[in-house]
Amino acid sequence: MNTLHQINQQAQRVLRATLGPVDYVRYQQQFSLGSGDYTAERQKRDQEDIAAISRRVKRLKAEGCLTPPPSATVIE
Repeated sequence: MNTLHQINQQAQRVLRATLGPVDYVRYQQQFSLGSGDYTAERQKRDQEDIAAISRRVKRLKAEGCLTPPPSATVIE
């Protein structure tokens, strides 16, 4: 069984041979390792979004603009 590194090298050889050098480079350019901590940034963003949504819902309820459907069970 091949290691993931060996499989990756073989795949790159096949791509280069099939696509040619120019298209191979163009294909590779669409991928990047990125930077930063995506998980921490996402969690921070999600918390901010939830807080903003919560404030908006409370405001709309207080203004009487947001009423539940008759069949809904409201949990406070």
